[in-house]
Amino acid sequence: MTITLQDVAYQLGFKIGNDLVSGCIGGWEQHHLEQMIEDFCQQLLGVIPSPDDRQSQTKWIVKLTWFHNTVCEELEQDATEERLLRYTRLYIMQLIGGILFPDASDSRVHIRWRPLLKDLETCGRLSWGSAVLA
Repeated sequence: MTITLQDVAYQLGFKIGNDLVSGCIGGWEQHHLEQMIEDFCQQLLGVIPSPDDRQSQTKWIVKLTWFHNTVCEELEQDATEERLLRYTRLYIMQLIGGILFPDASDSRVHIRWRPLLKDLETCGRLSWGSAVLA
């Protein structure tokens, strides 16, 4: 039996016919208008993973336990829209690293997925089904 793109779309509810999921692996500043990765994390997540929460001092591969510990904080009933968006992005990053695109250790996620979550409306229109199947 072969898993098809339609199977992925049906089982996970992902879109398959839209813009492809893509991004940069290296040269962060070149692809993100000279914005430092720390500033980008602060802007979109509201927090910067410490060097202890990353795989190494130079790599931006973040431990899933950091996302779990950050997301598992109780969300306030009167949370602002900005707080809800940040919480949602953190949760999606945890899903990406833990379920959709796990690394060999099954315990880390690369921060390169962050820019795709900048605009959640656009993110929802991407062909995530194609990326997961690939």
